[in-house]
Amino acid sequence: MFILKIAFLVVTGIYLALIWAWTAGALYYDAAGRTAWGWLANLAWTGLCLALLFGLRPLWFPIALITLIFIGVALWWRTLQPSHDREWDSNFSELPRMIIEGNALTVKHLRNTEYRSLQDYDCHYEDRQYDLAGLCGVDFLLLYWGSEWMSHPMTVFDFGNDQHLCISIEVRYRKGGSYSVLPNFFRQNELMYVVSDERDAILRRTKYGENQDVYLYRLQLKQEELHVILEDYIKQVNQVYQQPRWYNVITANCTTSIYHQLSNRPAWNWRMLVNGKLDRMMYERGTYFQGLPFDELKQQCWINRRANEAKRDSFSREIRQGLPGFGSETGIAEP
Repeated sequence: MFILKIAFLVVTGIYLALIWAWTAGALYYDAAGRTAWGWLANLAWTGLCLALLFGLRPLWFPIALITLIFIGVALWWRTLQPSHDREWDSNFSELPRMIIEGNALTVKHLRNTEYRSLQDYDCHYEDRQYDLAGLCGVDFLLLYWGSEWMSHPMTVFDFGNDQHLCISIEVRYRKGGSYSVLPNFFRQNELMYVVSDERDAILRRTKYGENQDVYLYRLQLKQEELHVILEDYIKQVNQVYQQPRWYNVITANCTTSIYHQLSNRPAWNWRMLVNGKLDRMMYERGTYFQGLPFDELKQQCWINRRANEAKRDSFSREIRQGLPGFGSETGIAEP
């Protein structure tokens, strides 16, 4: 009986701590906009919780009242709406959209930024056209920025003839904004599908970002699977163009968004959330080149040096030359 009582108190304590923490975050970030009013709201919220817990009996009664307050805040929080009408950072100012006419894919507002540093750059948006019949591969870029447990995936579609289309799901940064984990548990930032020239996407990380490592893998897929994945991305790019969407560090981030958009959704795995191990999971599932042990494959697929040294006109060829899985110039798996 004593053990059950202790277990009940532990579970109740965890439950109340989670409710308190989430409500405190919603009040600070979303209700008060990170101002001093947020701290006052949290002080009042904390005081109310303590007063109810120590002032009312039986114990289920204050727990029920705190839960009702939490539900009320959560219902209000759900009414907050994302917007396309913000003062955006120039690298995130233009939303892409994609139009299919016959075998032609036209990308509107493809980003092609030339960097001198992350603070000094010329941001360009342009329209490009791709031949859908030429789609011959899908590549996977994985970016690490300090922890082996967390990464950022990007998808590159290979249309042949050095035509590569890179799509990255990211926070849509406002002017002066930067990435921080805690605010992205709440409704602080919109999500964006960044459609760009792959030289823009890669050099932004390898050459101008600090302590960032980028790995490039060719997915081993059947021809029909390449088009299904592209269609999944086109659908989501256009949906976000039409209707803004919140970014969330757990439910709508760079990896979980890919998982949820897929028509042929794979089995869920914890490494889709703790995504620094995502490449190992994909290797174990046979999605990558199997001719080398995984650790050796990953070592060879590190592209920082070759990306930084590659010439502009032959960038895509140089970063892929000699990489395992790219020898046949195609990522089409045998039936």
